[in-house]
Amino acid sequence: MKANKLPLIASLCLGLTAGALTLDMDITVSGNMNPDESHVYLCPIGQTSPQSTIELNRSAGSTFSGQVSTDPNGLYYIYSTTPNAQMSIPVYVAPQTTKQSITISDGPNYTTNTSLTDPANKALSAFASCVVDKAIAVGKNLPELSDAQIKGLLVSYMTDADSIISANEIPAQVKDFIKLWAYTSASDAYSLAGHLTHRAGRKLGFTTSEILPPAQTVLDTKMAAAFPSSYLAITNSLPKGTVEERLAALHDLYKTDEIRQQGTRMLVNSFMDSFDYTADFADGENRLIAICEKYSLPESTVETFRARRATVAGAEFPDVVLVDKEGNKVDFSKFRGKYVYVDLWASWCGPCCREVPSLQELEKEFKDSNVVFVSISIDSKEEPWLKKMTQLNMHGNQLWNKDGELPKKLNVKGIPHFLIYNPEGKLYTYKATRPSDPETKEILQSLK
Repeated sequence: MKANKLPLIASLCLGLTAGALTLDMDITVSGNMNPDESHVYLCPIGQTSPQSTIELNRSAGSTFSGQVSTDPNGLYYIYSTTPNAQMSIPVYVAPQTTKQSITISDGPNYTTNTSLTDPANKALSAFASCVVDKAIAVGKNLPELSDAQIKGLLVSYMTDADSIISANEIPAQVKDFIKLWAYTSASDAYSLAGHLTHRAGRKLGFTTSEILPPAQTVLDTKMAAAFPSSYLAITNSLPKGTVEERLAALHDLYKTDEIRQQGTRMLVNSFMDSFDYTADFADGENRLIAICEKYSLPESTVETFRARRATVAGAEFPDVVLVDKEGNKVDFSKFRGKYVYVDLWASWCGPCCREVPSLQELEKEFKDSNVVFVSISIDSKEEPWLKKMTQLNMHGNQLWNKDGELPKKLNVKGIPHFLIYNPEGKLYTYKATRPSDPETKEILQSLK
């Protein structure tokens, strides 16, 4: 199935665990897939670590070959990437198989075909086509559909899966996989439907509980890890309440260790991301310490929380690595003595770049004042930062956060983000207005 929105595991490892059973795989690309532009990866579905995914080497012509650890359930994802598209294709290979050859090709309407014609793979291919068809229907037609029509479309994920399963003599693990696929696809489609109807000025008149069985009856299995969105469906289905109450519900409803562990991490991360660090910091810290002790979370969790204290008014600027365009380290303390208006930005951020002209105007206007302007790039690499600075004719205090720690320590989730520090180097305003906002000029003029 071709889907540009499907996540592709980016970290790859060519090594295999010593003594592990392996599968030799030859995958031939055909159709409109250009082997010169293609990269092909293989991942056992039951192994979710980045190291379990291997990139196949191009062995001859349009064939890619490699060896992967055998999946006990016989289920694998084939990932194929080109400059224009990504494809994610689930296939079944009987667990006892040691060598398999497959041809894959792209089809109409973002579908993908394989040369495997056994009942299990016919069922996987049939449901893949169903998912694509429904995704197109949701994306194109949803604003014009009534609630009843949308509800029927979402319910059909599960009913179509049941029909495909009953029509084919397939292994139990393939049935389970298709049911999980149907559930997570329907849950994702519900979220998309809610977004699209909201944009159209209306609200969906039904909840997921009206179209799907309780999440724990389907997703409480290790195989659910093959669908990253399953964890979002799990956490979204938990009762509302404090993080402690939601964690208790998670561990009461789910018995699979992998589900509990990942769900716990998600809930704790959500707690830290949404916590008001300007409020009762000590209370939040104590709550998190108790959670970490109860659920055996690493000490680094609390350390991350403590590091975000930098978002509280009066906090020092975080200890991070800043460099200028010549590569010299710059200590933020050099700006003490004046108010510092900080612009966190990146070369790839359109809204950030659009603020540059307004920022430059402010710099000119406040040139001889007690306000200094500092732009800090959070680009992952130095070259794009330097290139964009030249393109935008950016001058003055231009710095790059070389170690990439600043967004995390300041708990910044989106850019551009503006802050103001006082002459003593303490945080004055965590979320300052943008340069293009007329109020910004008034705020800066008021600083004495």
